[in-house]
Amino acid sequence: MKKVISILAAFSFTLCVWAQRVISPAAGNFSNKQVLVLDTSDGAECFYSLSGTDPLTSGFAYDGPVLIDSIGRSNVRITAVKGDSKEEIEINYNVQEINNFAESSAEYEFISKIVKPGIFVYGFDSELNIPETLEYSFGDSEKSFQKGKELAIDSSNRLSRYIPCNITDGKNNWRFVVFVSPSQVGTLSKSTVPFEISDWSVLTFTGEKLIWCLDDGEWSALKNPVTLDRSVKHTVMWQSVAYKKGNPVYSYVLPPEPSLNISSKEKGPVNFSIDGDLRYRMELVNAGVSGQADLNSGLFTAASFDTFDGDSIEGNAVFAFYSDGVFHGTKSLPFCVDKKAPVPPKFDSDSSDFYARTQVKIDISSEPGSDIFYAVSAPLKISEEMAADILDASSKEFDEVEAGNFKPYTDSVVLNSGSESAVFFKIRAYACDKNKNYSAVSEYRVVIDEYNYYLDSSAASEKADGSARNPFTTFEQAAEVINKGRYTHFFVKGTFNISQKDLILSSNSSFTAKGEAVFVFPADSSLLIRNAGFEAQNIVFQKLSDSSFDQSYVFFTFENSTALFKDCEIVGTAGENGTVINALNSVVQLNNSGLTVQSLSYACALSSTDSKIFVKDSRISSVAQTAVNFSVTGGTFELKNSSCRVTSHLGRIAELSGSTAKFAGNTYSGEFDKKNRSIVPVWADKDSCILEDLNNKAKGF
Repeated sequence: MKKVISILAAFSFTLCVWAQRVISPAAGNFSNKQVLVLDTSDGAECFYSLSGTDPLTSGFAYDGPVLIDSIGRSNVRITAVKGDSKEEIEINYNVQEINNFAESSAEYEFISKIVKPGIFVYGFDSELNIPETLEYSFGDSEKSFQKGKELAIDSSNRLSRYIPCNITDGKNNWRFVVFVSPSQVGTLSKSTVPFEISDWSVLTFTGEKLIWCLDDGEWSALKNPVTLDRSVKHTVMWQSVAYKKGNPVYSYVLPPEPSLNISSKEKGPVNFSIDGDLRYRMELVNAGVSGQADLNSGLFTAASFDTFDGDSIEGNAVFAFYSDGVFHGTKSLPFCVDKKAPVPPKFDSDSSDFYARTQVKIDISSEPGSDIFYAVSAPLKISEEMAADILDASSKEFDEVEAGNFKPYTDSVVLNSGSESAVFFKIRAYACDKNKNYSAVSEYRVVIDEYNYYLDSSAASEKADGSARNPFTTFEQAAEVINKGRYTHFFVKGTFNISQKDLILSSNSSFTAKGEAVFVFPADSSLLIRNAGFEAQNIVFQKLSDSSFDQSYVFFTFENSTALFKDCEIVGTAGENGTVINALNSVVQLNNSGLTVQSLSYACALSSTDSKIFVKDSRISSVAQTAVNFSVTGGTFELKNSSCRVTSHLGRIAELSGSTAKFAGNTYSGEFDKKNRSIVPVWADKDSCILEDLNNKAKGF
């Protein structure tokens, strides 16, 4: 029974910090009531209070584990007194009892029967079976959680301990204490003799009214200490000081001093044994480990220390040696039983998001002294549809991706897409310490998409980063990204009104419509592609009409570049003179696209200088006083299976200067305000060469 104590300190205490005093409770939030367990193996007197008051004035004397029957926030204060030293500890924790598993489940039974009582007594007739759906860790240092399983200690274990155990289901945390009780008790009897042995080699006779002799020497009643050579045996004899013939003579043989041996096997217990006379037995005095229980386990010829998988113990084991029940001295050896897995490796990535835009560098770390092994999956290409649906690393589509073979980690891991599509990578890593304990496997997931971006005019603009989740909302944002990279692919949806007058693209880019996609440029704007590639599919490019702007304009200019328009509509209107596409030393292709230009004085759909122009299955229309579909100077020109129209006073389908051209399967249409028989659809100077002119039809010329 606990008694309220009141102590008036008549002397001053000095503060002292000893080995881990509090086995339980610990600071934190828990889903079960906590138990108070203190380590008093150093002989300290401990006092505690549960209301935050001073334990020495209004607390309880600690004489063993006690369940703290408290829900909500608790403030436990502990004072340990040893000699003139005092240790003070305060622990704050919070309890909200939770056991939300199905009553028929193994988890519910485990929490109810093992965890809830606060202390579980593990003997070798009981089992500690943690459901595999839960994770556990022992101790209070940086926790290394492991998947639940059946835990056992070697049956030869002689060490009795209190071990704190932490349980989690990923959301809730439970904490209880496992009490390990040895399976056997050794010899308990000890003998009384009229002498004492200290430090193995010093013998002091203590008998009253007795005389004694050593190794057949002279009899004496002296009690002066005698130093012995313990490498050989000695015989002590004694009898009554009142010597009479026939008096009984008693004797005791001191065998040579033994040695204490230690051995262990990987992942097994540490074993202590006696190397010496078979009469020797030893008793555990102290293991020097936290939570050791003060139990008399008797005398043994050998002793083993063991602990659960996931725990570690280390200390200096002290044994008292007895021969025929007589104490001879103590021996000690340091030991370590390490079954505690290292903390799972941590990934330090230079990408803060699961969806990375550049190559990703990852550093992997674990506990000092541990070796790290890692495996990287092959890059998994992500389809456009899947990329648009990816939200985070927990996407189930990635669960089955294999990470490959593990290898030693030596330096940072650098991942890049290696292709123009988005790719997924999975890295798995585990740590192995010097005792061959393996950590749980950590996992890192990332999608690297260096090239694919999204444009959606209806999306929210606050967090626009070009991802499928947060698309860009303006063409200007796209242009900025293009000019920073090597290649960029945009998926476009919506109508975009361009605000910037003169846009320049200096890196490769591609635009693909994902629904209706329209880029509307003001009358005084232009788009220059320089030393780069440009592709567009199913996109509408429109240059607005503005009566107040009557200067000449060029819509697209390509300088030392390549361009492909597929299934596109390109429309340029108004201005005094207008050209929709101007190619300078470039390659331009139009496939199944429409190209329309309208100006007041002069209109040209496509003008090129020293370029390669390929137009196929397209519709070309130029409207102005003087109208030309194609003006080609130098280079090559091919026009196939296309419909070409000019509406003008003077107009031509194509004008060739120093060029090579092919025409096949085209329809030419001319609408003029007055008929002019001198106008032909295609005009070529003497330096031009028309290599092919097949199946073309002309009307209005």
